[in-house]
Amino acid sequence: MTRTPSHDSFAGSSAALVQDYDLTGRLVQTVSEAADHLGAAAAGLLVTNRAGELELLSATSHVAAALETYQALSGEGPCQECMRQEASVSFGLAEVTERWRPLAELMEAAGYTDIIAAPLRWRGTTLGGLNLFWTGLPGEVRELEVEAQVYGDILTLFIINSDPVSPGAARERLENALAGRAVIEQAKGVLAEQRALDLGDAYRQLLELEKETGQPLTEVARSLIRAAQEPGSRSRSVSR
Repeated sequence: MTRTPSHDSFAGSSAALVQDYDLTGRLVQTVSEAADHLGAAAAGLLVTNRAGELELLSATSHVAAALETYQALSGEGPCQECMRQEASVSFGLAEVTERWRPLAELMEAAGYTDIIAAPLRWRGTTLGGLNLFWTGLPGEVRELEVEAQVYGDILTLFIINSDPVSPGAARERLENALAGRAVIEQAKGVLAEQRALDLGDAYRQLLELEKETGQPLTEVARSLIRAAQEPGSRSRSVSR
């Protein structure tokens, strides 16, 4: 299979995550890689400081830095929008003009026709936004929103993983994961017996229960086991 820039970029990012790294350097490099991979003319990264205000951390050009600085100082723009929605967003120049005219004027002067903003999201909060600018692709960048969000998530992982756990702590987490696997296997047996399923179908139904309840898989498994241990449980099926 022919390797593409995305394979190289993602492989490099995943390799860096399991090594020691300089956080600022990795964030700057990832912003540049995102622009190169997605064919953007420029990119910038705004992150929140302790006061919750956006600050410029990286930009691939002086023009991008000016656009990012405007968003940070004005408190408005696609970056703030993606952070509010906790999802990547894209806007053409006409849409930017309707909503943020001063920003549109800066984009037009630079020759940019489109922007995608992808949040750095982490467990219900946002740490900043990755902003990518294009020239000459009016309306065609929306299909790149998913890939832009992947880079936003990679940036988040670099931030979160910059203070890694020790190998001993990692092994302790694996011990907990192995204990959780034993619970899941027991719950599969419970479902298989109660619903006359083979273990493969029981596992799939266990995953469906996880989706339906919104609870962690191990918690769903423990609930099934507890229900099966109650008096008279053999005559009942676990409710879905």
